[in-house]
Amino acid sequence: MFDIYLTQYGGSFLGPIAKVLGMILSAIYNFLSNFGIENAAVSIILFTFLVNLLMLPLTIKQQKFSKMSSKMQPELNKITEKYKGKNDNASILAQQEETKALYEKYGTSPAGGCLPTIITLFVFMALYKVIYAIPAYVPQIKELYMQVAQLTQGNKEAIAYLADPDLVSKLGVVTSGWGDDIASALSGNTDYIIDVFTKFGRAEWESLVALFSNGQASEITSISERIMDVNGIFGGLNIAETPKTKPFPGLIIPIVSVILQYLQTHLMSKNTQMDPDNPAAASMKTMNMIMPLMSGVFCFFFPIGAGIYLIASSLFRILQQFFVDRYLDHMDVDEMIEKNMAKAQAKREKMHLEASDGSIKNVANLRTNSLNDAAKMNTSKNSNKKADNNNITYEKGSIASIAHMMDKSNKS
Repeated sequence: MFDIYLTQYGGSFLGPIAKVLGMILSAIYNFLSNFGIENAAVSIILFTFLVNLLMLPLTIKQQKFSKMSSKMQPELNKITEKYKGKNDNASILAQQEETKALYEKYGTSPAGGCLPTIITLFVFMALYKVIYAIPAYVPQIKELYMQVAQLTQGNKEAIAYLADPDLVSKLGVVTSGWGDDIASALSGNTDYIIDVFTKFGRAEWESLVALFSNGQASEITSISERIMDVNGIFGGLNIAETPKTKPFPGLIIPIVSVILQYLQTHLMSKNTQMDPDNPAAASMKTMNMIMPLMSGVFCFFFPIGAGIYLIASSLFRILQQFFVDRYLDHMDVDEMIEKNMAKAQAKREKMHLEASDGSIKNVANLRTNSLNDAAKMNTSKNSNKKADNNNITYEKGSIASIAHMMDKSNKS
């Protein structure tokens, strides 16, 4: 269980991201309130679309990488086939260097398609912090809670109700840092009271209202109705609740998330052509099955607001994939690769490296000593044979053969 407080999350890495996301979410909420729409779930959906729209250039770059990968695949397959069954260190190093040289030739890298996924993960983790403490990031929502918290602070019966261990456990409120006496902590800190209120459903609000006199009860009822409207989505769900604590209709969230995530991965994977015999293909297929299930698990245990983000994000990407595919279908992949190779060559020349025709030799020269050391280690396993690089057979044109020839010339 994460420690969640009304104060903004202060982590050194996710903290600043959460603060920026909170500012964006607050701005969207303010904008919608001008049109009479005051709902955090709607704000989260628009926020999701905005973030994914800002990431569109990275997404297009990722899709271009997939297109280039389909062109590179035959050459990658040849390298894999060349070193199939060769587990000695020299062969492994040579295969790695030839693969690296191939990626450099096309001006890309094996991690070229990972950046959007990594960014999405960090955004999700930071958004989780925001949703769990949404009043800390959206002042207009906090103001609503604060009005009730101030009324509650002076009511001993209400404080005792909020401090009930059964209620705290049921709502999933984390009280670490509050001290041993939860009632005293609540009495002295309205932020802690709001922490409890953010987990309230209709039943909890009605129980709280019953502890106040008519005038205050009427006021709290009015404010609580506004709060439920702000945090509510279909079926009386609260964005701070989880499907685990409210299975019906909360389970709809993880189910829809799994379905949309599966459609999203299916649309993206069909653009990535891989050799079925390549171990990476099996790993990719496994990931395409696991990721939708993982999204369902996240949605089950995390706040419904985070599930809304995942659903909105998958829906946006499905639509986005449709239009990006149409855009890339009108692009000449060979021309795109040629431009990318030209950029890569210009970058190498700027870094005082050899042009692409000599890049393999350049890489081989940098790795000569490593390859020779690896070859010697491999042949020294048999003490009855002399450790000599000439005992190793290299395929003509491979980096290993180039390195071996260069080493012989140096010795002579």
